[in-house]
Parts: sequence; structure tokens; C-alpha cells
Amino acid sequence: MFEDLDLQDLAEMEAPERAFLTVYLSGPDARAALDHRFRLIRALLAEEPEELEHFEESLKLAEPLLEAWPKGDGTPAAGLCVFACWALDFARAVPLAVAVEDKVWVGAAPFIRPLAELRDEYEDFAVAVVDSRAARLFLVSGAEAEAEGRVRGDVKNRVKVGGWSQKRYARRREKALDAYAAEVADALAALDAERPFSRLVLLGANEAVQAVREALPTALAGKLVGSRSVDPGEGEGETLEAALAVYFEGERAEERRLWDRIREGLFVGGLATAGPTRVLAALEEARAEALLIDREAAIEGRKCRACEHVAHGTPQTCQRCGAADLFEVDLVESLVTRAARTGADVDFTDPFDALTEAGHVAALLRY
Repeated sequence: MFEDLDLQDLAEMEAPERAFLTVYLSGPDARAALDHRFRLIRALLAEEPEELEHFEESLKLAEPLLEAWPKGDGTPAAGLCVFACWALDFARAVPLAVAVEDKVWVGAAPFIRPLAELRDEYEDFAVAVVDSRAARLFLVSGAEAEAEGRVRGDVKNRVKVGGWSQKRYARRREKALDAYAAEVADALAALDAERPFSRLVLLGANEAVQAVREALPTALAGKLVGSRSVDPGEGEGETLEAALAVYFEGERAEERRLWDRIREGLFVGGLATAGPTRVLAALEEARAEALLIDREAAIEGRKCRACEHVAHGTPQTCQRCGAADLFEVDLVESLVTRAARTGADVDFTDPFDALTEAGHVAALLRY
């Protein structure tokens, strides 16, 4: 699955020429259009015999992986990604639980931008669905939920009695609720230790949710992105839908916080930069800590076959060595690849005016 894939390893596989084939399919039916796309690539590479040979041989490596999908073993069929490179004798298929746009890419490196977007959008997160009777714990990975445990509560409901009996009952009930919430928090901490998750969502009855929120240790409280009142008796499908809604609200809020930090840095000339040329330079020097990229951005670039230098725009000669043997690259893909290689985080965001004016990409810097 894509969440288990090491993007840094893929990012290290870069060549001075278009030696890599990458195929993304949105579903089994998308394979029908591949032959037309492959014929077009052959025509486009007709005047580049060496790259055409790389394509044909890489396609031979990719075809068995494309033909074998989907498998009859329960492998998800929402999408598929295949990487193949004859020069490195490398081929790998990656099933995707979330469908992506169909794409065939021939380039100097594996095309990892869609995977980086999926990794950004669908980080592993935990869900606790709680009421006074029990808590159900789930781990959501790649938009698929897996049950991870259950904690019994058995906290008595409120009753309408008066005097000292009411006060004693309320104290006992509050004590039982606190103990139950602490047990749920402990179970979440144990899950995080065994299968680390990036965020936490609480769903269920308001009183129980608030008690669990207050019982969370600091580390888990920092991962909490939100809560929502839902009927704990809802099915898993409805629960996952509610959890994803809260999770994505947290994702959008995180993008806004990153932009606020970048914007403040830009105001004072601090640890931030913006625009394709400056962000590319920061990545080349391993100074970028986190990137914010317009998910609809299309930015042109050129790569030199002689020295492998990548530049923003459409220069006719290499800005480093002066060679005229350049080919087009997707500069956003180049930024994502360099971010993966240097350990920089990448957040994709819907377009907004300030980022558009800044050149569709900005970065928070390490130094």
C-alpha cells in the first residue's frame, strides 16, 4: 500500500535522461486506454532512440504487473501505480486504496507527486467512538478503517433523584466516568506505541468524548484534530465518513497554520521563501523544512542531460554548464522529489490568492 512506500528511496532513483516509466490507473477499466497512450509516447520519442529503447524495455517490465491487477486475493482495486526502469532492472506495483487520475509518465525519475499527495491527505489516524457503555477504537490507514480494540465503560446513566442520594450518585458516576476515560486514553496510547498514528479523532456522546479529551496524555492531546457528536450505534461506514470529515477539517487547518508561519517569515525576511526558483534553490541546499504547494499548480522546468541541473522556466541552455541538450520536466514533481530526498515535509493545498501571487509554492526553512 502507498502508506508503506518509502518515497525517499524512490526519489533517489534519478537519471540524466528519461529512463523511468510510471503508470497510474484509477481502476481496472482504465487499462483499456493504455495502448493508445503507449503509441503516442513511441511517436514522441521517435527522434530520441536511446530513450525510446528505455521506454520499450521498461514497458516489458511493467506489463506483467499491469496484467496481474486486480488480484483475486482481496487487494484493493481503487487504483494502481506501477514503476519500471530497465536501466536499474527495477519494477514495482503499488495498489492504491484511493483512486488517482490516470497517467502515463516517462521521465528522469519515478513520478511520485500523486503518492506524495495521497501521503499528505491520508495519513494514518486513530478514531475513538465513545459513549457511556463502551469505546470502539479504529486505525484508519489509506482511507480504510481497521478495528483495533474495545473498552467497556458501563457508566450508569443520569437519574432524577433528590437530596444526598443524588449527590452521592453523581460523585460515583463522575468517578466511574473518569476511570473509564483514563482506560480509553491508555488504550489509545498503547495503540500509538504499537502502530504510530499522526492524528486522533474522537466521536460519540458529548459527555464521554469530553471526558476522554481531558484524560489524554500530552502527546495524544497534541494529535487530537477534533471531535464530533455521533450516534455510537452507527455502522462502521457512517462512522468512517464522520471521522474522515473531522480529519480533513484538521488537515485544512494544518495547511492554514503552515501558511501563516511561512507568511510571517516572508514579512520579516525570516526562515521562509516563496516562488519556484527560490524554493528549488532551498531544496538543493537541503534548507527547506516544509513545502506548501498549490495542488493545481503546473510549473515548467528544464533538466540538462549533461550535468542533470534542473531549472525553473524554459531556458534554452543549461544555467550551470551551458549545454543546449535540455528536456522538459514537471517542476512541481522535481520539488516533491527533492523534498522526499532531503526529508522535507510537503503539504498540498487548494489554490488561494496569496499563494498564487507567491508563485504557487512556498517553503518554511531550516536555516
